[in-house]
Amino acid sequence: TPAVDIFNTTSWPRSELVSIPQEISEAGNFVTDDQGRPVPAQRLASRELAVFVRDLPPFSGRRYTLTKEGKAATDTTLKASGAVIENGTVRVRVDETTGGIVELRATGIEANLADTASGHALNEYLYLIGDDLAALQRNGSVKIAVRDRGPLVASLLVESDAPGCHKLVRELRLVAGADYVELLDTVDKKRLDAKSYHASEGKESVNFAFPFNVPDGEMRLDVPFGLVRPEDDQMPSACKNWLSVGRWADVANKNYGVTWVTLDAPLVQIGGLTARLLNSQTNPDVWRKKIERSQKLYSWAMNNHWGTNYRAYQEGPTRFRFVLRPHRGTTPAEASRFATGFSQPLVPVPGRGRAPSPAPRLRVEPSDVLVTALKPSDDGKAWIVRLFGASEKPATATLAWSEPAPRRLWLSDTSERPLQKLSGDIPVPAWGVVTVRVELPF
Repeated sequence: TPAVDIFNTTSWPRSELVSIPQEISEAGNFVTDDQGRPVPAQRLASRELAVFVRDLPPFSGRRYTLTKEGKAATDTTLKASGAVIENGTVRVRVDETTGGIVELRATGIEANLADTASGHALNEYLYLIGDDLAALQRNGSVKIAVRDRGPLVASLLVESDAPGCHKLVRELRLVAGADYVELLDTVDKKRLDAKSYHASEGKESVNFAFPFNVPDGEMRLDVPFGLVRPEDDQMPSACKNWLSVGRWADVANKNYGVTWVTLDAPLVQIGGLTARLLNSQTNPDVWRKKIERSQKLYSWAMNNHWGTNYRAYQEGPTRFRFVLRPHRGTTPAEASRFATGFSQPLVPVPGRGRAPSPAPRLRVEPSDVLVTALKPSDDGKAWIVRLFGASEKPATATLAWSEPAPRRLWLSDTSERPLQKLSGDIPVPAWGVVTVRVELPF
């Protein structure tokens, strides 16, 4: 019987959508799990098979069976029609002229989380040649169509002409029961022809706007093994015209907020389009001196502002993926788990041989301690586990293994050598990384 094995390579249980490529899912559109129970599934317009996997334990796998006949999933709350997409938890409406999101609502939050008074909409395309904001350009009129209609996945396709592009395609996607919306923006970039790429008319940038309506909201940015509040956590001499972000940013007040996930564009601008310094800068006075508190961020997706040793133009299709998740309170660890789920999705492979074990190879408590690496040691005699304390508070971690259980645990470092014998719980500092060498009874 045709089957697909799906693996969870993270240290926490996962319940989410898996997109199985057509070449390993063409045997059928109906899916059952390892207990023979029907699983929600839908063949997408992309020909992938979307499957909703529920409660897959950490570091484990599960086999799913594909059939040509079966019981179809039904969900009457998932709807895509006109310029609106909703699933009973999240509602999104796009402007029928510009294609930007002018309404983002979630159950339990009364506010429209899109700041339409800002002059920009969420996921609005902004193109600038040179550094004069008076020359800022937007995309042309849009054509909106329903691409996927459910019952598991629904999506709107927003197509338009756009300056600097052959074509701009923005897809908005909702999953039944999910508390987030995915934004899949494809920029089919047109080459900028210029006599001089040092002149203002030879400089361009592609930006996507994300002004959030979260009054008094504080912005936090994910960085490697840490968290940054713009201005508050920066040295006076740090760059404030643009900032880099890892997987996510969060804007929240004491009642609600939005987690913004970026998968392909790591540079952001806070409060406006502030990354407008062209070529090399010799005058320190031109740099931004302070970042005022703002709930608006802008993805600086493409630019050729600097003089470098690579080509000064780009052409062809490039996809930028974003996710918006309204919430009524979240923690950095929760935001990290959520965002990592998109950059490190569940892995589907053809089901062959013995089915994978549903027992987690490793469990880690508490949930604020994340495993960033689980690998064989370089000497082949142990496993290496790297623990990250994704919180402002120190934690005490407990590791629970399936059989065979470890023979001995050692505190280690990047050398992977056994440095100090461990017994019992493992202290993990706030925003700290701890490396553990695990010797198994091979």
